[in-house]
Amino acid sequence: MKKIIALTILALAFLAGCKSREAVSVDLSKICAVDNEKKYVTTSGFIDDRGSVFCSNIGGGRMDCGFDVIAAPGGTRVFGADIEEGSGGNKVEKLESGYKSGDIKIHDNGGNIIKLSDKVTLTGEMSIAPDGSVCFMEVDKIEK
Repeated sequence: MKKIIALTILALAFLAGCKSREAVSVDLSKICAVDNEKKYVTTSGFIDDRGSVFCSNIGGGRMDCGFDVIAAPGGTRVFGADIEEGSGGNKVEKLESGYKSGDIKIHDNGGNIIKLSDKVTLTGEMSIAPDGSVCFMEVDKIEK
C-alpha cells in the first residue's frame, strides 16, 4: 500500500511539473508568422486599449479582455492580446462601463499594476489564421 501511495504522489508531482511550458522568444515583428500558430511564445511590446476593450468568455472558457500590442506608443496594432479578467498577477481588473484609459488596471506577474505606457514582455499561446489575417495571444504571463 505504501508503494502505491508513493507512486501516486510521484505521478502527481510529475504531472504538475508538465503544466509549465517553455516559451520560445519571438521578435515582435515576426510574431504573426503562420508557423507560430499554437506555439507558446514570449515577446515584448506595449499594451494598448485603442479606446475600448471587449471582454468575453466565448466557448465558456476564461473571461478574457482583448487589447492590442504595439511596437511603440502611438503605433499600429501588431497582434491582439487576450488578458484574463480578474485580480492578482497576469490579469486585468474588471472594467466598469464608461471607463477611461487611466482606469485600466493590468497586473504583471508579481501583481504590480503596469501602465499602458510601460514596455512589457508577454508570454502565451498564439492563434494565427492560415492567411495571417487574425493574430492574437492568450496571455499567461506579463512582465515589466
